[in-house]
Amino acid sequence: MKFVIAYSPDDGPAQRYDFDADDLRVAAAEDLERKFEGSLDELQQALMSGSIRAKRCALWHVLRQQHKELRYDDVDFRAGEVEVILDREVLEKLHDAVQTATGVPEDKRRAAVAALKAQLDKSSEDDGGQADEVPAPAGKAPSKKKPASTA
Repeated sequence: MKFVIAYSPDDGPAQRYDFDADDLRVAAAEDLERKFEGSLDELQQALMSGSIRAKRCALWHVLRQQHKELRYDDVDFRAGEVEVILDREVLEKLHDAVQTATGVPEDKRRAAVAALKAQLDKSSEDDGGQADEVPAPAGKAPSKKKPASTA
């Protein structure tokens, strides 16, 4: 599942990082599971529900891509400085699924559809229609995926 980790520290510039659990190397995924004290699937669910521990783990992971020696204990932030944003594709899938969900009270289903629609609309506004393109943090070039090896 793809997320954007938006980090806006009071004492520095706002930063946005891609966090794609499916693209993690096994060693990094295991590190995250140890720090989170749960599975990678549980971490993703916790990110969607706003867990501070999950946010800290995800931020630690993305910051370690630039600062290899960064310790987990060094990652400290105000609760409002980190926001987890679902990838537009994920939002669209959730929106479609919730529209046809059964076994959920109609008022809750409608509220969920409206909330997801608002997030989709906000995503379009924030990115000027370019929701799939997340700007790289300052000073870092966007990474290119390497083709899979055929060997």
